[in-house]
Amino acid sequence: MRVLDLSRLLPGPFATLCLQGLGAEVLKIEEPGRGDYLRHFPPVLERDGQAVGAWFAALNRGKRSVVADLRSDAGRQRVLDLAAESDVVVESFRPGVMARLGLDPAALCAWFPKLVVASLTGWGQTGPLADQPGHDLGFLSLAAMFGGQTPSVPRMQWGDLAAGGLVAALRILGALHAGRGGWLDIAMLDGLVGLQQTQFAQLAARAAPDELLTGGVPIYAFYPCSDGGFVSVAALEPHFHAVLAAATGGDTSAEALTALFASAPRDVWLERLGGACVIPVLRPDEVASHPHVAARGLFTHDGLVHPPTGPVWGPVPRLGEHEGY
Repeated sequence: MRVLDLSRLLPGPFATLCLQGLGAEVLKIEEPGRGDYLRHFPPVLERDGQAVGAWFAALNRGKRSVVADLRSDAGRQRVLDLAAESDVVVESFRPGVMARLGLDPAALCAWFPKLVVASLTGWGQTGPLADQPGHDLGFLSLAAMFGGQTPSVPRMQWGDLAAGGLVAALRILGALHAGRGGWLDIAMLDGLVGLQQTQFAQLAARAAPDELLTGGVPIYAFYPCSDGGFVSVAALEPHFHAVLAAATGGDTSAEALTALFASAPRDVWLERLGGACVIPVLRPDEVASHPHVAARGLFTHDGLVHPPTGPVWGPVPRLGEHEGY
């Protein structure tokens, strides 16, 4: 599978990284001079003899970098030549930009009938907000991902990465498996709404919000420990609940569980009550060294993470490094 990646920042590069994990070869088209903006986004990581944005390194290692000015005839022709030899084109411009550049997705599909063109945007190619600028937090907001509660900013870009990049990779694989070329309209908003199957089913049934899995019951919640750390408790099934109840003398109220977990440090509870689905809440800097994570081989030797589709190796490309490719 050969993928021509015209995207930048997070969603498109994560989609093509996921395809890399499945064996794809990715050619990244970058703007002359500065390339993908993410190259210069802090923090900076020293990798492969260059100082480069850590996020860029994570999402683009192992790809080939080709420079092309899409506003010039030569750059446009370069992209067309590469598209003719590719299976997939991924782009994340606002609706209409590709057409103005002379690279209209519908035209690309007509010229190259087997080509899959994935247009990845926040709001989609159609609808009242199609031309509206936006970022991850806005897509999450319109999709009701905060559940009507007081919202807080998540530490990961769920719209960009999960509902955008990962969903795009799945849609692309589906088109390739079906043997159909064509234009895919992939919106992060669509992905975020589509991920909430059970929440909207609850609403369709006119049922009260289910508090069981949203923090409304004490046996599915977080608790502070004596060392300032936290544990998560998910003792939903009767046999897990029984283990938890045995530790508190039968009382599994929020007050009893708060007192229990405050009596000892975080890291003792997995051994004591792991049988009740009690798990330590790790900090990001603790994840790589956790014995189970290490055994699963999720991190590279220099601290980057493999995509969920499989391992990805290779150096971070310098801007235009593969110009003659």
